[in-house]
Amino acid sequence: MTRVVFFFILLIIPLIGFSQKDSTDIEKVRTQSGVDPTRVNTKLAYSVWYYDRSDNRSLINNRINFTAGIKTWSIGIKYETTTINTGISGEGFSTKGGDLRLSILNTFYLKKKHALAGGVEFTLPTGSQNFGSQYVSANPSIAYIYTINPGLIFATQPQYTFHIAKNTAFPDLSVLTIRTFLAKFQKTGWFYAFEQRIVQDFTNDNFNLIFSPIIGKSLGGGYNLGTVMEFPTKQETIDNRGILFQIGITKNF
Repeated sequence: MTRVVFFFILLIIPLIGFSQKDSTDIEKVRTQSGVDPTRVNTKLAYSVWYYDRSDNRSLINNRINFTAGIKTWSIGIKYETTTINTGISGEGFSTKGGDLRLSILNTFYLKKKHALAGGVEFTLPTGSQNFGSQYVSANPSIAYIYTINPGLIFATQPQYTFHIAKNTAFPDLSVLTIRTFLAKFQKTGWFYAFEQRIVQDFTNDNFNLIFSPIIGKSLGGGYNLGTVMEFPTKQETIDNRGILFQIGITKNF
């Protein structure tokens, strides 16, 4: 718990340092935050994902993500390097390239307080074993956003991950995820979200519930700084997947 508090403070400090009182258009904050999947724009993002696991083990992903926004379409590409600490004395850290992800999403309905977007993300297993998924997979999703007021939204986004191709030594991939969250956007450039995520792994008959607070800040000039934490509710998930601490910077165009 001490490490959780430490990382939370570490993630928040940069945001406080960039605090400002300048007024920013709420719709612009909402679009550039990346929180609302139905808002389309072009952006380049870099983020660090740190998974704190049991027995002094950890995993770090350095991810770069480019998204091209064309009218109602978002087309994205993501690549990451993966660093693993096994926790075994004397082994140190190992770093290799990870998977490549390609995505496409379309906001096909946007009227008054309601918005709908559908998309799919494909994963190509470019990372070696233990550093990548080892699956050619697809993750189709649909997002519904309800605008409570200009600065507050409710969202739900069911998505299903399945394999297209794999080695016979690996089990089937069949995972249903349902994201539900509230997000708040302010004229000062701050944005907040609290997400509840239901995850059902059908292959392993494993259910997970994950809670995730998100805090971010518009820095001006199209730049955003954002932080995310993920807290699984099952001890087994905490031990094996870990608690996630993420920080990233985005340039919106």
